[in-house]
Amino acid sequence: MAYWVLFCAFLGTAALNMLHVRGGFFTNYAADIVVPAWLYISWRGLPWSPHLKPRYPWLGATPERTAALVFGASTLTELCQRYWPRGFFPGHYDPLDIAAFAAGVGVCYVFDRLGRSRTT
Repeated sequence: MAYWVLFCAFLGTAALNMLHVRGGFFTNYAADIVVPAWLYISWRGLPWSPHLKPRYPWLGATPERTAALVFGASTLTELCQRYWPRGFFPGHYDPLDIAAFAAGVGVCYVFDRLGRSRTT
């Protein structure tokens, strides 16, 4: 269920941004929380079954690896905006975006670990 809620939230925030709507939190930070969380769930293979192997075996092998990779890649895109603002990931650097990445990935990591400990 979380997979689909996050996917719809991602589409909603993307639509607002493409329409240049100033939506405060929804256009500034919601996507920064939602997209890394959605990637975490997808890479771990959680929408299909928590008992199956991850859909992307190397990326989603462990909760720790997946959290580190998703957070690291997300943070790298933000740092690119600071040091290369017109580069591959154009935008404006905002350290709160990194906090939003951590929040999204952190919540998924905690629930993943809790869910796995209950099923073993």
